[in-house]
Amino acid sequence: MGTNNHFAIRKVHSLLGIIPIGFFFLEHTITNSMAILGEDMWMAFVSFLHNLPFKIFLEVGLIFLPIAFHALYGLWIVYGAKNNTLRYSYFKNWMFYLQRITAIITLVFIIWHVWTLKTANLYYSQSYFQAMGEMLSNPLVFAAYLIGFLAAAFHFTNGIWSFLVAWGVTVGPKAQKVSFALCMGFFALLSAAGIGSLISFLQ
Repeated sequence: MGTNNHFAIRKVHSLLGIIPIGFFFLEHTITNSMAILGEDMWMAFVSFLHNLPFKIFLEVGLIFLPIAFHALYGLWIVYGAKNNTLRYSYFKNWMFYLQRITAIITLVFIIWHVWTLKTANLYYSQSYFQAMGEMLSNPLVFAAYLIGFLAAAFHFTNGIWSFLVAWGVTVGPKAQKVSFALCMGFFALLSAAGIGSLISFLQ
């Protein structure tokens, strides 16, 4: 692959991580956080999304294909990555390393998450909300969802920081330090929403 082509594809890969994948993750987190307000509120949000016109085209064009490209090219990047965290303690090396680790965890989690949702109705006779609660009552499943969500949240928010650096939005150490603090604050907010929603499904 030529240097110019690789540069362009990497830019597309970075952009897709924010639009539309990042937006989808944010929407997904907000929707599930409605569980904190109760089953009826959560079901209202889910029903609205499930009844969107042309839903299958939206799912394929704005979710499945972008995630597939981002994941496959991301695996290629992981395979060719040179991590120096054991030799150098530079901040960017650690962020680079953690971004790749959380990418793999997130990909495995997404595949497993989709599979469990697709099969949930085959094993549970309750409502979808109650079925989620039944699954999450298993400590191993709850731990898997917790780790998977936190990995996805970190990958997204650290990805925002990387995007701002790579696209020349934040230039210079001070701007990058401030943007990193904001992104990690966003990570904490998403984590609170995600953990709150997981716990709410159990109640």
